[in-house]
Amino acid sequence: MRIPPYYRRPGWQRFFAGLVIGSLIGWAFFLFQFGAVHEELVVQINKQRLQIEHQKEQIEVLRSEEKKRNEENEKKLTIQEVKISFTNEKKSRLNELALYELKQQAEEEVQFLKNKNIESVVEGKELIKKAIENKAYKINDNNWKLKIEEMYIYTNLELHIKIIMPETG
Repeated sequence: MRIPPYYRRPGWQRFFAGLVIGSLIGWAFFLFQFGAVHEELVVQINKQRLQIEHQKEQIEVLRSEEKKRNEENEKKLTIQEVKISFTNEKKSRLNELALYELKQQAEEEVQFLKNKNIESVVEGKELIKKAIENKAYKINDNNWKLKIEEMYIYTNLELHIKIIMPETG
């Protein structure tokens, strides 16, 4: 058996040459397209990486600013309201008007604390205690004393006060 001599015929030579040249051109086109797409993806990935780094830096800056702002706001907190409640209202057997007057007089003693910085109020809490406890409150011809049992200081100053029976005389 013999292989036919196709390499001598010009039609077959053109066909095989076309196959080889077409394969080379196709391979070159494939490499070019693959390279272009790959290059675009690499550029896009680098842009995204840079954008992520920029976003992380922005997040850090915003977090540090927020933290700083929160610390400043905490320092600037002030007393907004003074609340006084009596722990032994029923035992003292005072009527509502007398309790109200006693509460108003006690509030007048600490009224100067409104809109004061919380830190300064905390530093002077012993002064607040002495201001309320060392005064005799006159109601219905009786002098009543007050004793602070609990004191809560934040944006509201909350005082839980015990009423001490009057001194006769």
